[in-house]
Amino acid sequence: MMDIISVCVISVVAFIFSLTIKGSHPSISLIIVITASVIIMIYLLNYLGEVISYVQELFNSVNISTEYVKILLKCTGICFITEFSCDLCKESGYSSLSSQISLAGKLIALVLAIPMFKEVLSISLSLAGVS
Repeated sequence: MMDIISVCVISVVAFIFSLTIKGSHPSISLIIVITASVIIMIYLLNYLGEVISYVQELFNSVNISTEYVKILLKCTGICFITEFSCDLCKESGYSSLSSQISLAGKLIALVLAIPMFKEVLSISLSLAGVS
C-alpha cells in the first residue's frame, strides 16, 4: 500500500513542479517529468525479481519449457519499455515518434513470439489429428 502511495506522491509533486514552471521554462519542465518517470521506473524494478521468480515457478509446475518463460518475459519487458518511451515522446510533443516506437515494439514482440505460435499450432494440429 505504501509503495503505490510513494509512486503517487512522486508523480503529483513532479506534476505540480512541472506545471508551475512549464510556461517560463518548458525544457526544465520536461526534465522534471522525465526524471520523475525514471525514478518511478527504478523504484518499480524491485518488484521485477518477484514477478520473474513467480512466473518461472508457475511454468515449472506445469512442465513448460523455460524457453517460453524467457519469451514471455522478454515480450513483457518490450511492452513496458515501449509504453514508457511512447509516453515520454507524447509528453514532449512528438506523437509521430511515439507512434513509430509503438509500432516497433509490437513488431518486435510479435517476432519474438513466433516460436510460441509455432508450438501452439503444432499442438492444435496434433489434437485435431492432422499430420
